[in-house]
Formats: sequence, structure tokens, C-alpha cells
Amino acid sequence: MQSLRTGKLIAIRQRLAGDASAKVFKGMATLAVGNGLARIVGLASIPILTRIYSPEHFGVLSVFTALLLILTPLMTLRYELAVPLPSRHGAAMTLMALAAAFVAVTTVLVSTVLWLAGPVLLTSISMEALIPYRWMLAVALASAGLYEVLLIWAVRRRAYAAIARTQLQQSAVGSIAKVVLGLLGMKPLGLLAGQVLGAGAGTFKLVRLFSADVRRYWRQVTLQRAWWLFRHYRSFPIYRLPSQLLQIFSSQAPLLLTAALYDPTTTGQLGLAMMTLALPMNLLGHSTSKAYYAEIATIGRKRPAEIRTLTYSVIKRLLLLALAPTLLLLLFGERLFAVAFGAEWAVAGEMASILAIYLLFQFMHAPASHLLSVFQGQRRLLMLNVQRAVLTAACFASGHLLELPITSVVLIYAVTLSAHYLFSLAMTLRVIPR
Repeated sequence: MQSLRTGKLIAIRQRLAGDASAKVFKGMATLAVGNGLARIVGLASIPILTRIYSPEHFGVLSVFTALLLILTPLMTLRYELAVPLPSRHGAAMTLMALAAAFVAVTTVLVSTVLWLAGPVLLTSISMEALIPYRWMLAVALASAGLYEVLLIWAVRRRAYAAIARTQLQQSAVGSIAKVVLGLLGMKPLGLLAGQVLGAGAGTFKLVRLFSADVRRYWRQVTLQRAWWLFRHYRSFPIYRLPSQLLQIFSSQAPLLLTAALYDPTTTGQLGLAMMTLALPMNLLGHSTSKAYYAEIATIGRKRPAEIRTLTYSVIKRLLLLALAPTLLLLLFGERLFAVAFGAEWAVAGEMASILAIYLLFQFMHAPASHLLSVFQGQRRLLMLNVQRAVLTAACFASGHLLELPITSVVLIYAVTLSAHYLFSLAMTLRVIPR
């Protein structure tokens, strides 16, 4: 009788996990379509933009985008990542208000620093090209911060179609603005303004969409509750924020270290290889992560068995999804690059073939960090990101000391990163209680 009950419980859990897994991949498909269309719009505008703006103008945009990437996580201290976790919408709305307040305060601080010391600071980090446009950086950071806050509420509400529409709208508005402003002679201001207007378009769309939620739950936002949540989720700014910054460093380090140790041509070849490898991950891996986080946050930490079953199901499906692009690049990378980009990019294809080794493990690992949010494992996440940063630097340092060719260094990096992803996945899965 007891075994029969146990069997029924297992069957119910498997059915629930199957339903949850289906929801994750339905959400992933919606997000992937929106993301894919947004990228197509962005790619279609590049041939037009390259005829309007010069390489120097794109250089200013690259620096502007890099600063945005580094500074955006600081705007909210990563408190917005906790929004899907509370069971009550009132508590989640309080976290939204807390994150939005940090965006406002940080915007004032950044604006003041840029106004008073911007020229000196930007010159000291070789970004003097941004000095005339530093005011736009403050606007862009405020817009990006608010978008992150609203986006995570959309994830909590599982509004995947809305997220997909905003991604497409951001790309369309940004691309059109860059073209129109460039034709009007606003260079390079048009590129920067297009970036800001695109982000703003997504923000206003989400504000209109969730204004009813704000009106409904705003009365539950109190200073006492905000203070309690500020302290309860303090692991996010203490551990998650430095984790995010280390993650950004680790993703950019291969190119930065290659630029320091090798010639510009080699850096360009590696840049194209890494950009190509990022496409399947950006399109499918990150989309799955958002949908997966929404689902496990809804299930809640008090039902670990369901989260474990769902997690294994998602990992298996991601493994299957990753097989095709991994094998394609592994077997035909060099030839594909030569055909698609020209014979001069064959080395990039060779590098992509080598780097494809870690693509499988990266896909499997993609949603895992969200488990650490649900089960309060932020400190573990920081340790894993420190490990990745150290290993990445060690790969290139050893290559330099041994005077290895770039392909050998890339192979060492790919194998090391694969081992890191596998180790991180194993360590992350251990946070689910038995």
C-alpha cells in the first residue's frame, strides 16, 4: 500500500514537472522568436548604418555600449533579480519600488560625477571620445535600469509575449532612429541616441502594460516592508552584484587578453568566432533561463522535488538543442566561415570549431544560476564566478609564458571552460534540498 502511494506521488510529480517543462519551453519559444526577429532587424540595418557612419563613429558607440554593459548592474544593486521570488505580489512590488529607487539615486550620483569629473575620468581610461556625449550615458543608464526592473516583473508575470514584443520594438525604434539621425547629419550622436531611444521604447511599452499592476499593488508598498526586504535579500548586492561584474569581465577577457598579447588581426579573428558562438546561446539559452526562473520561482523553495525534476528535464532538452550547433561548428566551422565571411576568416572558423567544445556545457549550465537565487546560494555563485575569472586569466597567461599559438591557447581555454561549466552545474544542483 505504501509503495502504491509512493508510486502515485512520483507519477504526480513527473506530470507536474512535465507540465512545467512544457511551459518553460513554450515561453522559451516565444522569447526566442522575439529575440530572433529583433536581431534580424538589427542585422538588416547594419549595411545602411555603415554607409552613413564612419568606423570612428562606431568606435564611439562600442565604448558607449561597453560602459553601459559594465555600469547597468550597479543601477539596481541587482535587487530586481529577487522580484520573482516572493509569493505575494505586494512584496514583489515593494522590491520593484526598491530597485526603482536605487535607479533614481544612482542616476543622480552618476550624472553628478559625469558632470563634475567626467572629462578627467573618461580621459584616464582612454574614453575621451565620449566626453561631449557623457550626458547621454546618464540617460541611457537610467533607461536601462528601469527596463531591467520592468522586465523582471514581466518575467514574474510570465508575460513572454510582451517581452518578445518589447525586444522587437527596441530593435526597430533604435535602428530607425540611428538611420534617420545619421541622415540628418547628427554623427556620432545619432548612434548613441538610437541606443537610448530603443531602450526607452521598451521601457514605455512595459510601463503601459503593467500600470494596472502598479495601481493595484502600490498601496502595499511601505517603508517598513521595503526595509525588511532590503535586509532579507541583501545577498543580492553583496554577492550577486560582484558576480555579475566578474561574469562581464570573464566574457570580455579572452578578447582583451588576446588584444594585449597578440596582434589586432588575431583579435579580430577571435572576436568573430566568439560573436558567432554567442548567437545560439543568446537566442535559446538566455530565453530558456528567463522562462525557467519564472517557473521555479512560482513553484517555490518549499517544493524542491518538483524543482529538481523540472531542472533535469530542462537540462536534457537544452542538451538536445545544443547538439546541432555544436556538431555543425565542430565539424564544419572552418569551411562555413570561409564560405560565409570569405577565405580571410578561415582562422576564425578554426577557432569557432575549437570553442564549440564548451557550447554543450554552456547550454546545460545556462539556467542553473537561477537555482542559487531561489535557494539563497548567492555566495556560491560568487565563488564560481571568481573561479571562472581566474581560470580564464590563467589560460591566456600560460599561453603567453609558453609562447603558444593562439589556436593552442583557445583549445586550452575551451577545455578549461567546459570543465568549469560542468563543475559549476554539479555544485549548483547540490543546493536543491533532498
